[in-house]
Amino acid sequence: MAERTPFRIGYLSVLLPADTSQTRVRSMLRQKVIEALEAAGEWPSRITIVTSTRQVSGSMTRWLVEYETGPHGESRDPW
Repeated sequence: MAERTPFRIGYLSVLLPADTSQTRVRSMLRQKVIEALEAAGEWPSRITIVTSTRQVSGSMTRWLVEYETGPHGESRDPW
């Protein structure tokens, strides 16, 4: 039987205020993914922004991010 890897790839939809500056978006998305995975004892080693869409209300932007989990504290992100 093949060994199951403890790491996985997943997607997360994150809402941020539409007026969030481009210089803050990446750090805020990273923090939101870390917080979401923390409850399961997981760590994101890679995060990639897939897309962003402004909500109908106009006040929020929905960001779809792909993440890959890995050893705690390890990061393969360029950001």
